[in-house]
Amino acid sequence: MDIKDALAQLAQGRHLAGADLSGADLSGVDFTGCHLEKVRLANADLSGSKLAGSVWQGCDLTGANLAGADLSATQMQDTALVGARLEAANASQASWAKTDMSGAKAKGADFSHASLDAANLSAAQFAGAKFFKASCDGCTLDGTDFTGADLTRWVAMAADLRSVRFERTQLVQAYLKDCNLEGQRLAGCDLTMAILNGCKLQAADFSGLALDRTSFIGAQLQKAQLGGVRGTYTALMGASLAGANLGAAVFEMADASDADFSGARCDGSRWHMSVMQRIKAADASFANAGLVYCDLSHADLSNADFSRADMSHANLHAMLDKGTRWDGANRSGARETDEKLLRAERWQAA
Repeated sequence: MDIKDALAQLAQGRHLAGADLSGADLSGVDFTGCHLEKVRLANADLSGSKLAGSVWQGCDLTGANLAGADLSATQMQDTALVGARLEAANASQASWAKTDMSGAKAKGADFSHASLDAANLSAAQFAGAKFFKASCDGCTLDGTDFTGADLTRWVAMAADLRSVRFERTQLVQAYLKDCNLEGQRLAGCDLTMAILNGCKLQAADFSGLALDRTSFIGAQLQKAQLGGVRGTYTALMGASLAGANLGAAVFEMADASDADFSGARCDGSRWHMSVMQRIKAADASFANAGLVYCDLSHADLSNADFSRADMSHANLHAMLDKGTRWDGANRSGARETDEKLLRAERWQAA
């Protein structure tokens, strides 16, 4: 066994088992809550060690070192940590489960209230790391990295995240429900109250970002990008946004009820008091948009465009408008149709 009989069987009785301690040295060791089991520690050193709540079981720690270590309320299970090191580590209230952490390194590390579960996290790194209220569940994540990381209330759900990285990340109240994020990029990220509900987000990007209370409920956003977005109460209920881009977007009190926006692009957009009820917007565009008090009730706007739009106090009740376009638009006091509220919304009975 050795390395002084595995540090005198971990200072008498805090257990050890299969030992080997490969590249040992164990630098600032202590192993606080110990237990370990099949050990080995491959290229060990464990730098700043102490390893707080420990217990690891499958062990090995392949490229080990664990830089700033402590790994707080640790545990782990089938361990390994392949490319390990975990730079400024701590892994806060970890737990880990099937680990492996492939390319590891973990730069700013911490993982705050961690958990990770079926892990692997492929080419890892985590740049500015932390993950605040962490978790990851089914994990893997392939390209991983998270560059400016933090991921505030991260969780991840049905993940994949199309080879991650996220640049200046943070994703504030994340959670990313049914993930995937298809062509993602999210350069300056943050997405404040995130979630992204039905996700996938096809050709994503979210150019001018912000979206504040974000969400995207039915998501997918087909050929996304979303131009100069900014958002505020966003959400976009039935989402999809077909040909997307959304020009110089802005929104404000959004919602976009049963969305889709088929041919989208939405040129000079904005939308102010939004909602846009049963929208779909056929071959869309919205030209110099605006839509002031919006709602557009049963919308569709068939071959759309709305040219110089604005539609001031909008609503336009049971809208549809077949060949649409309305060149100089505005419709100031708007709210048309009604016809006794479209015969009490097409009343029917036995």
